[in-house]
Amino acid sequence: METHVRIDAEIAFVGNGEVVKNATVVFSGKKIIYFGESEHAPSVETKHTAKAIMPGLWDCHTHFTGSKTPSIEAMLFVDPRVGAARATWDLSQLLSAGFTSVREVGGMGVHLNKAVMEGVIVGPRIYGAGDVLSMTGGHGDVHSAPLDMLMHAQEGLGMLVDGVSECLKGVRAQLRKGAEVIKICASGGVMSEIDHPIHQQFSMDELMTIVEEASRAERQIAAHCHGAPGIKAALDAGAKTIEHGTYLDEDLADLMIEKDAILVPTRYVVEKLYHASESAGVPDYAMDKLRDLYNQHFSALQIAIKKGVKIALGTDMFVSGPGGIFQYGENALEIEYLVKAGMKTEDALVSATGNGPLTVGKLAGKTGILAEGYDADILLLKENPLNDPSILTNRENIVHVVKQGRFF
Repeated sequence: METHVRIDAEIAFVGNGEVVKNATVVFSGKKIIYFGESEHAPSVETKHTAKAIMPGLWDCHTHFTGSKTPSIEAMLFVDPRVGAARATWDLSQLLSAGFTSVREVGGMGVHLNKAVMEGVIVGPRIYGAGDVLSMTGGHGDVHSAPLDMLMHAQEGLGMLVDGVSECLKGVRAQLRKGAEVIKICASGGVMSEIDHPIHQQFSMDELMTIVEEASRAERQIAAHCHGAPGIKAALDAGAKTIEHGTYLDEDLADLMIEKDAILVPTRYVVEKLYHASESAGVPDYAMDKLRDLYNQHFSALQIAIKKGVKIALGTDMFVSGPGGIFQYGENALEIEYLVKAGMKTEDALVSATGNGPLTVGKLAGKTGILAEGYDADILLLKENPLNDPSILTNRENIVHVVKQGRFF
Protein backbone atom coordinates (compact mmCIF):
# COMPACT_ATOMS: atom_id res chain seq x y z
CA MET A 1 0.00 0.00 0.00
CA GLU A 2 1.45 3.38 -1.02
CA THR A 3 2.03 6.01 1.65
CA HIS A 4 0.05 9.23 1.48
CA VAL A 5 2.20 12.31 2.09
CA ARG A 6 0.83 15.73 3.01
CA ILE A 7 2.69 19.03 2.69
CA ASP A 8 1.28 22.20 4.26
CA ALA A 9 2.53 25.65 3.27
CA GLU A 10 1.70 29.27 3.97
CA ILE A 11 1.59 29.91 0.23
CA ALA A 12 1.66 27.84 -2.94
CA PHE A 13 2.65 28.97 -6.41
CA VAL A 14 0.56 26.71 -8.63
CA GLY A 15 2.66 26.97 -11.82
CA ASN A 16 0.07 28.70 -13.99
CA GLY A 17 0.26 32.10 -12.29
CA GLU A 18 -2.26 31.34 -9.57
CA VAL A 19 -1.41 31.54 -5.88
CA VAL A 20 -3.11 29.69 -3.01
CA LYS A 21 -2.64 30.76 0.61
CA ASN A 22 -2.70 28.22 3.44
CA ALA A 23 -2.29 25.48 0.87
CA THR A 24 -1.86 21.72 1.08
CA VAL A 25 -0.70 19.16 -1.44
CA VAL A 26 -1.17 15.45 -0.83
CA PHE A 27 0.43 12.82 -3.01
CA SER A 28 0.46 9.05 -3.14
CA GLY A 29 3.09 7.27 -5.16
CA LYS A 30 4.04 9.44 -8.12
CA LYS A 31 0.81 11.46 -8.35
CA ILE A 32 -0.84 14.35 -6.55
CA ILE A 33 -4.22 13.30 -5.15
CA TYR A 34 -5.17 16.62 -3.53
CA PHE A 35 -4.20 20.25 -3.92
CA GLY A 36 -6.05 23.19 -2.45
CA GLU A 37 -6.80 24.98 0.80
CA SER A 38 -5.55 23.24 3.92
CA GLU A 39 -8.89 23.26 5.69
CA HIS A 40 -10.32 20.87 3.07
CA ALA A 41 -7.29 18.58 2.81
CA PRO A 42 -7.45 14.92 3.88
CA SER A 43 -5.65 14.02 7.08
CA VAL A 44 -2.71 11.64 6.65
CA GLU A 45 0.04 10.38 8.95
CA THR A 46 3.10 11.61 7.01
CA LYS A 47 3.27 15.40 7.09
CA HIS A 48 5.74 18.12 6.13
CA THR A 49 5.56 21.89 6.35
CA ALA A 50 7.16 24.69 4.36
CA LYS A 51 6.95 28.44 3.98
CA ALA A 52 6.13 28.00 0.30
CA ILE A 53 5.63 25.22 -2.23
CA MET A 54 5.74 25.22 -6.02
CA PRO A 55 6.10 22.71 -8.87
CA GLY A 56 9.51 21.32 -9.75
CA LEU A 57 11.39 23.52 -12.22
CA TRP A 58 11.99 22.93 -15.92
CA ASP A 59 15.07 23.84 -17.97
CA CYS A 60 13.86 23.61 -21.57
CA HIS A 61 17.19 24.10 -23.33
CA THR A 62 20.27 22.32 -22.07
CA HIS A 63 22.92 19.87 -23.30
CA PHE A 64 24.76 16.98 -21.67
CA THR A 65 27.95 16.74 -23.72
CA GLY A 66 30.50 15.73 -21.11
CA SER A 67 32.88 18.38 -22.45
CA LYS A 68 34.81 20.61 -20.04
CA THR A 69 35.61 23.20 -22.73
CA PRO A 70 33.10 25.62 -24.36
CA SER A 71 34.03 24.63 -27.90
CA ILE A 72 32.28 22.41 -30.44
CA GLU A 73 35.70 21.28 -31.68
CA ALA A 74 36.62 20.07 -28.18
CA MET A 75 33.45 17.98 -28.04
CA LEU A 76 34.77 15.85 -30.89
CA PHE A 77 37.46 14.46 -28.62
CA VAL A 78 35.44 13.66 -25.50
CA ASP A 79 35.44 9.94 -24.77
CA PRO A 80 31.70 9.18 -24.41
CA ARG A 81 32.36 7.03 -21.33
CA VAL A 82 34.14 9.89 -19.60
CA GLY A 83 31.57 12.38 -20.84
CA ALA A 84 28.66 10.36 -19.50
CA ALA A 85 30.38 10.05 -16.12
CA ARG A 86 30.85 13.82 -15.98
CA ALA A 87 27.23 14.36 -16.92
CA THR A 88 26.06 12.42 -13.87
CA TRP A 89 27.48 15.26 -11.75
CA ASP A 90 25.53 17.77 -13.84
CA LEU A 91 22.33 15.79 -13.32
CA SER A 92 22.72 15.58 -9.57
CA GLN A 93 23.33 19.32 -9.36
CA LEU A 94 20.21 20.05 -11.40
CA LEU A 95 17.96 17.94 -9.22
CA SER A 96 19.29 19.32 -5.94
CA ALA A 97 18.64 22.82 -7.31
CA GLY A 98 14.96 21.98 -7.87
CA PHE A 99 14.98 21.09 -11.57
CA THR A 100 12.90 17.93 -11.84
CA SER A 101 12.56 18.02 -15.65
CA VAL A 102 14.80 19.13 -18.50
CA ARG A 103 14.47 19.23 -22.26
CA GLU A 104 17.88 18.35 -23.64
CA VAL A 105 18.19 19.64 -27.20
CA GLY A 106 21.27 17.75 -28.35
CA GLY A 107 23.61 15.53 -26.38
CA MET A 108 23.62 12.28 -24.43
CA GLY A 109 20.31 12.94 -22.72
CA VAL A 110 18.32 10.20 -24.47
CA HIS A 111 20.68 7.59 -23.07
CA LEU A 112 21.25 9.21 -19.68
CA ASN A 113 17.51 9.33 -19.12
CA LYS A 114 17.35 5.54 -19.25
CA ALA A 115 19.71 5.36 -16.27
CA VAL A 116 17.76 8.09 -14.46
CA MET A 117 14.46 6.29 -14.97
CA GLU A 118 15.99 3.04 -13.75
CA GLY A 119 17.17 4.80 -10.59
CA VAL A 120 20.82 4.00 -11.34
CA ILE A 121 21.79 7.69 -11.30
CA VAL A 122 20.10 10.69 -9.69
CA GLY A 123 18.76 13.44 -11.88
CA PRO A 124 15.75 15.12 -13.45
CA ARG A 125 13.51 13.50 -16.05
CA ILE A 126 15.24 14.15 -19.39
CA TYR A 127 13.35 14.74 -22.63
CA GLY A 128 16.21 14.27 -25.09
CA ALA A 129 16.61 15.14 -28.76
CA GLY A 130 19.56 12.90 -29.61
CA ASP A 131 21.56 14.45 -32.45
CA VAL A 132 20.90 17.99 -33.64
CA LEU A 133 19.83 18.03 -37.30
CA SER A 134 21.97 20.45 -39.30
CA MET A 135 22.71 21.07 -42.94
CA THR A 136 26.29 20.56 -44.09
CA GLY A 137 28.20 23.74 -43.21
CA GLY A 138 25.47 24.71 -40.75
CA HIS A 139 25.47 25.41 -37.04
CA GLY A 140 25.67 21.72 -36.13
CA ASP A 141 28.75 21.17 -38.33
CA VAL A 142 32.30 21.30 -37.00
CA HIS A 143 33.70 23.39 -39.81
CA SER A 144 37.39 22.85 -39.12
CA ALA A 145 37.13 19.04 -39.06
CA PRO A 146 37.14 16.69 -42.09
CA LEU A 147 33.62 15.57 -42.97
CA ASP A 148 34.61 11.91 -42.64
CA MET A 149 35.63 12.57 -39.05
CA LEU A 150 32.13 13.70 -38.15
CA MET A 151 30.78 10.26 -39.04
CA HIS A 152 32.56 8.99 -35.91
CA ALA A 153 31.89 11.98 -33.67
CA GLN A 154 30.34 11.74 -30.24
CA GLU A 155 26.61 11.22 -30.30
CA GLY A 156 24.62 14.38 -29.68
CA LEU A 157 26.60 16.63 -31.98
CA GLY A 158 25.13 17.64 -35.31
CA MET A 159 23.85 15.02 -37.74
CA LEU A 160 24.40 16.53 -41.17
CA VAL A 161 21.42 16.10 -43.48
CA ASP A 162 20.91 17.66 -46.90
CA GLY A 163 17.85 17.38 -49.08
CA VAL A 164 14.39 16.05 -48.31
CA SER A 165 15.34 12.36 -48.20
CA GLU A 166 18.22 12.87 -45.76
CA CYS A 167 16.08 15.12 -43.56
CA LEU A 168 13.44 12.41 -43.45
CA LYS A 169 16.01 9.79 -42.47
CA GLY A 170 17.56 12.16 -39.91
CA VAL A 171 14.27 12.46 -38.02
CA ARG A 172 13.73 8.72 -38.13
CA ALA A 173 17.25 8.09 -36.86
CA GLN A 174 16.54 10.21 -33.77
CA LEU A 175 13.18 8.52 -33.22
CA ARG A 176 14.99 5.17 -33.36
CA LYS A 177 17.19 6.31 -30.46
CA GLY A 178 14.14 7.30 -28.44
CA ALA A 179 14.25 11.06 -28.98
CA GLU A 180 11.25 12.83 -27.46
CA VAL A 181 11.88 16.13 -29.22
CA ILE A 182 13.58 16.93 -32.54
CA LYS A 183 16.17 19.73 -32.63
CA ILE A 184 17.04 21.54 -35.85
CA CYS A 185 19.36 24.40 -36.77
CA ALA A 186 17.22 26.84 -38.75
CA SER A 187 19.86 29.59 -38.67
CA GLY A 188 23.57 29.99 -38.16
CA GLY A 189 25.00 30.14 -34.67
CA VAL A 190 27.56 31.63 -32.33
CA MET A 191 29.60 28.58 -31.34
CA SER A 192 30.02 27.34 -34.92
CA GLU A 193 32.96 28.84 -36.79
CA ILE A 194 31.98 29.89 -40.30
CA ASP A 195 28.20 30.29 -40.61
CA HIS A 196 26.51 33.62 -39.88
CA PRO A 197 23.87 33.73 -37.09
CA ILE A 198 21.44 35.72 -39.24
CA HIS A 199 21.40 33.41 -42.25
CA GLN A 200 18.59 30.90 -42.68
CA GLN A 201 19.60 27.24 -42.79
CA PHE A 202 17.57 24.49 -44.49
CA SER A 203 15.16 25.17 -47.32
CA MET A 204 11.43 25.33 -46.72
CA ASP A 205 11.01 21.86 -48.26
CA GLU A 206 13.58 20.46 -45.86
CA LEU A 207 12.06 22.22 -42.85
CA MET A 208 8.55 21.08 -43.67
CA THR A 209 9.72 17.50 -44.18
CA ILE A 210 11.33 17.47 -40.73
CA VAL A 211 8.28 18.97 -39.04
CA GLU A 212 5.81 16.66 -40.79
CA GLU A 213 7.78 13.50 -40.01
CA ALA A 214 8.24 14.49 -36.37
CA SER A 215 4.55 15.36 -36.07
CA ARG A 216 3.54 11.87 -37.21
CA ALA A 217 5.31 10.57 -34.12
CA GLU A 218 3.87 13.36 -31.92
CA ARG A 219 7.30 14.96 -31.50
CA GLN A 220 7.69 18.71 -31.45
CA ILE A 221 10.40 20.69 -33.20
CA ALA A 222 12.86 22.88 -31.30
CA ALA A 223 14.34 25.30 -33.82
CA HIS A 224 17.67 26.98 -33.12
CA CYS A 225 17.14 30.46 -34.61
CA HIS A 226 19.02 33.73 -34.28
CA GLY A 227 18.22 35.57 -37.52
CA ALA A 228 14.77 36.77 -38.57
CA PRO A 229 14.71 34.71 -41.81
CA GLY A 230 15.28 31.47 -39.90
CA ILE A 231 12.70 32.39 -37.26
CA LYS A 232 10.03 33.05 -39.88
CA ALA A 233 10.87 29.94 -41.90
CA ALA A 234 10.76 27.73 -38.80
CA LEU A 235 7.42 29.17 -37.71
CA ASP A 236 5.94 28.83 -41.19
CA ALA A 237 7.07 25.21 -41.28
CA GLY A 238 5.38 24.49 -37.95
CA ALA A 239 8.18 24.51 -35.39
CA LYS A 240 6.77 24.70 -31.86
CA THR A 241 9.68 26.43 -30.12
CA ILE A 242 12.16 29.08 -31.19
CA GLU A 243 15.48 28.81 -29.37
CA HIS A 244 17.37 32.10 -28.73
CA GLY A 245 15.33 34.37 -31.05
CA THR A 246 18.03 37.03 -31.20
CA TYR A 247 16.62 39.04 -34.10
CA LEU A 248 12.96 38.66 -33.17
CA ASP A 249 11.03 41.82 -34.09
CA GLU A 250 7.46 42.92 -33.41
CA ASP A 251 6.07 41.29 -36.55
CA LEU A 252 7.72 37.99 -35.70
CA ALA A 253 6.48 38.27 -32.12
CA ASP A 254 2.96 38.64 -33.48
CA LEU A 255 3.53 35.60 -35.70
CA MET A 256 4.68 33.55 -32.71
CA ILE A 257 1.51 34.48 -30.84
CA GLU A 258 -0.59 33.60 -33.90
CA LYS A 259 1.13 30.21 -34.20
CA ASP A 260 1.01 29.61 -30.42
CA ALA A 261 4.78 29.08 -30.54
CA ILE A 262 7.08 29.33 -27.54
CA LEU A 263 10.29 31.32 -27.20
CA VAL A 264 13.16 29.78 -25.22
CA PRO A 265 15.49 32.82 -25.10
CA THR A 266 18.47 31.33 -23.17
CA ARG A 267 19.75 34.67 -21.85
CA TYR A 268 21.90 32.71 -19.38
CA VAL A 269 24.31 31.43 -22.02
CA VAL A 270 24.60 34.86 -23.65
CA GLU A 271 25.50 36.49 -20.34
CA LYS A 272 27.93 33.77 -19.27
CA LEU A 273 29.83 33.67 -22.56
CA TYR A 274 29.89 37.45 -22.96
CA HIS A 275 31.42 37.95 -19.51
CA ALA A 276 33.76 34.95 -19.70
CA SER A 277 37.44 35.40 -18.92
CA GLU A 278 40.09 34.71 -21.54
CA SER A 279 41.05 31.54 -19.66
CA ALA A 280 37.57 30.06 -20.14
CA GLY A 281 38.48 28.74 -23.58
CA VAL A 282 35.70 30.39 -25.61
CA PRO A 283 36.91 30.50 -29.26
CA ASP A 284 37.73 33.95 -30.65
CA TYR A 285 35.25 33.58 -33.51
CA ALA A 286 32.46 32.87 -31.01
CA MET A 287 33.33 35.94 -28.92
CA ASP A 288 33.32 38.11 -32.06
CA LYS A 289 29.82 36.92 -32.96
CA LEU A 290 28.62 37.28 -29.39
CA ARG A 291 29.72 40.90 -29.13
CA ASP A 292 27.66 41.67 -32.24
CA LEU A 293 24.44 40.18 -30.90
CA TYR A 294 24.66 40.69 -27.11
CA ASN A 295 22.52 43.86 -26.98
CA GLN A 296 20.32 42.74 -29.86
CA HIS A 297 19.39 39.56 -28.00
CA PHE A 298 18.31 41.55 -24.95
CA SER A 299 16.22 43.92 -27.10
CA ALA A 300 14.49 40.99 -28.78
CA LEU A 301 13.71 39.46 -25.39
CA GLN A 302 12.20 42.75 -24.27
CA ILE A 303 10.00 42.83 -27.40
CA ALA A 304 8.81 39.27 -26.76
CA ILE A 305 7.93 40.06 -23.15
CA LYS A 306 6.15 43.30 -24.03
CA LYS A 307 4.16 41.62 -26.79
CA GLY A 308 3.16 38.68 -24.60
CA VAL A 309 4.96 35.87 -26.42
CA LYS A 310 4.83 32.64 -24.44
CA ILE A 311 8.26 32.02 -22.93
CA ALA A 312 9.86 28.94 -21.36
CA LEU A 313 13.03 28.92 -19.29
CA GLY A 314 16.18 27.55 -20.89
CA THR A 315 19.86 28.11 -20.13
CA ASP A 316 21.75 26.41 -23.00
CA MET A 317 24.41 25.00 -20.69
CA PHE A 318 26.74 22.73 -22.66
CA VAL A 319 29.90 22.34 -20.56
CA SER A 320 30.11 19.68 -17.84
CA GLY A 321 31.53 19.44 -14.36
CA PRO A 322 32.41 21.80 -11.50
CA GLY A 323 34.60 24.83 -12.05
CA GLY A 324 33.57 25.47 -15.66
CA ILE A 325 32.08 28.49 -17.38
CA PHE A 326 28.59 27.13 -16.65
CA GLN A 327 27.43 25.66 -13.36
CA TYR A 328 24.60 23.14 -13.48
CA GLY A 329 22.46 23.97 -10.49
CA GLU A 330 22.42 27.74 -11.02
CA ASN A 331 19.89 27.37 -13.85
CA ALA A 332 17.34 29.49 -11.97
CA LEU A 333 19.48 32.53 -12.78
CA GLU A 334 17.53 32.60 -16.03
CA ILE A 335 14.46 33.63 -14.03
CA GLU A 336 16.32 36.73 -12.84
CA TYR A 337 17.44 37.54 -16.39
CA LEU A 338 13.82 37.36 -17.55
CA VAL A 339 12.73 39.70 -14.78
CA LYS A 340 15.57 42.09 -15.65
CA ALA A 341 14.26 42.19 -19.22
CA GLY A 342 10.85 43.33 -18.00
CA MET A 343 8.93 40.16 -17.18
CA LYS A 344 6.78 40.07 -14.06
CA THR A 345 8.12 37.69 -11.41
CA GLU A 346 5.00 35.53 -11.49
CA ASP A 347 5.29 35.16 -15.27
CA ALA A 348 8.98 34.30 -15.02
CA LEU A 349 8.08 31.56 -12.55
CA VAL A 350 5.45 30.24 -14.97
CA SER A 351 8.16 30.11 -17.66
CA ALA A 352 10.08 27.78 -15.33
CA THR A 353 7.12 25.59 -14.40
CA GLY A 354 3.80 25.44 -16.26
CA ASN A 355 5.22 26.47 -19.63
CA GLY A 356 7.95 23.82 -19.54
CA PRO A 357 5.84 20.80 -20.53
CA LEU A 358 4.40 22.77 -23.45
CA THR A 359 7.80 22.59 -25.17
CA VAL A 360 7.55 18.79 -25.25
CA GLY A 361 3.83 18.33 -25.85
CA LYS A 362 1.91 15.14 -25.13
CA LEU A 363 5.01 13.19 -24.14
CA ALA A 364 5.48 15.47 -21.10
CA GLY A 365 2.33 14.14 -19.50
CA LYS A 366 0.92 16.09 -16.56
CA THR A 367 3.70 18.06 -14.93
CA GLY A 368 4.71 21.65 -14.16
CA ILE A 369 1.51 22.36 -12.22
CA LEU A 370 0.29 21.65 -8.69
CA ALA A 371 -3.03 19.94 -9.35
CA GLU A 372 -4.78 16.64 -8.74
CA GLY A 373 -3.60 13.98 -11.17
CA TYR A 374 -0.32 15.71 -11.95
CA ASP A 375 3.13 14.34 -11.20
CA ALA A 376 4.28 14.86 -7.62
CA ASP A 377 7.18 17.14 -8.61
CA ILE A 378 7.25 19.64 -5.76
CA LEU A 379 9.67 22.09 -4.17
CA LEU A 380 9.46 22.87 -0.45
CA LEU A 381 10.93 26.32 0.15
CA LYS A 382 11.97 28.43 3.14
CA GLU A 383 10.92 31.65 1.38
CA ASN A 384 8.30 32.84 -1.08
CA PRO A 385 9.83 33.08 -4.59
CA LEU A 386 7.21 35.65 -5.61
CA ASN A 387 8.88 38.10 -3.23
CA ASP A 388 12.36 37.43 -4.55
CA PRO A 389 13.05 34.90 -7.33
CA SER A 390 16.75 34.90 -6.46
CA ILE A 391 15.99 32.59 -3.53
CA LEU A 392 15.76 29.77 -6.09
CA THR A 393 19.46 30.14 -6.90
CA ASN A 394 20.40 29.45 -3.27
CA ARG A 395 19.97 25.80 -2.38
CA GLU A 396 19.80 26.62 1.31
CA ASN A 397 16.31 27.94 0.58
CA ILE A 398 15.19 24.57 -0.78
CA VAL A 399 14.04 22.35 2.09
CA HIS A 400 13.20 19.34 -0.07
CA VAL A 401 12.95 18.43 -3.73
CA VAL A 402 10.21 15.91 -4.50
CA LYS A 403 10.43 14.21 -7.89
CA GLN A 404 7.60 11.87 -8.84
CA GLY A 405 6.84 11.29 -5.18
CA ARG A 406 10.43 10.67 -4.01
CA PHE A 407 12.23 13.03 -1.63
CA PHE A 408 15.73 14.14 -2.62
